[in-house]
Formats: sequence, C-alpha cells, structure tokens
Amino acid sequence: MQIVPFRLEGKYFKKMITLYCRLFQVDPRGMEEQFKRHSTYPFFEGYLAIIDDRVAGYIYGYSSRKGQYYHDLLASHLHPERDWMKNCMELVELGVDPSYRGRGIGKQLVEQLLKNRKEKRVLLTTRKDNDTAIAFYHAGGFKVIREGFYPNVPHEYIIMGKRL
Repeated sequence: MQIVPFRLEGKYFKKMITLYCRLFQVDPRGMEEQFKRHSTYPFFEGYLAIIDDRVAGYIYGYSSRKGQYYHDLLASHLHPERDWMKNCMELVELGVDPSYRGRGIGKQLVEQLLKNRKEKRVLLTTRKDNDTAIAFYHAGGFKVIREGFYPNVPHEYIIMGKRL
C-alpha cells in the first residue's frame, strides 16, 4: 500500500469521489464541488491509500475557522466546551473501501494526517449509531465531547475530539 497526498488534479481524485459516493450513497457532482471548496480552506491536508492502482481509503482535514459552515455549527453546539474550538483542526472525511477494511488502513491514514499538524486539538463528527467508527476513534485516543448533534440532518451525530 502507498499513501499519497490528496490532489484535485491527480489521477486518483475521481476514484476517490466514486468510493465516497459508494460509501455514502450521494451525488458525485455535489461531492466533487464540496471537496474542491474544502481544499481551499486553511491548512487543508489529505491523503489517499492506494493499492493496485485503486483508492482503498481517503482522509482529509483542515484548520477550523470562524465563518466555515461546519466550524460555526460545531461552535454553536460546543459553547460550554469552547476550548475545543480554539486552535483546532477538523478531521472532515475518512473512508475505507469495505473490501480493504480490517487491514489498518484507516489507522495509518489518521496517523499520517495528524502527525505534523500545528493545531492543539482535532474534532470530528460521526453518527451516534456508527458503533464501528466510534470504537475506531476511541482506540485512536478520541473521546466523545458532545452527543445530540444534528448537523441539518435527521440522524443524531456525536462530536469527538483529541488533543494533539
């Protein structure tokens, strides 16, 4: 397996979009635009796990700043825990192709993304009913900061964080 930097112009970008849409059953056009917009955010960083010229997994994040859509949603929900929003990054997306799960790809991607960050904290959200993701993040040192987060969707999410 190779871990390569996420590039919009790279040959793997469309393959990453295809994997994302397969995992989350969403429209590729909207996701491509979202990824392009996110890549312009401060200190954007992302990686792809490549096996046999296939995208086996992806991850990206960026510094969380006032005025960003998700930053402002998180900030409004974390008001009692304001310190989490100071000097933090958002781990925005992590996905691993189901046929490659259980090989440590997600763990390697998270480690690669977090190893040189300058922020003091990292935040992420995941669905409250996603026991596999929650256990994965707990094993990586993340803790649940808040429950009852509904980011403009009908499903309940939790906010998890880790000090870097």
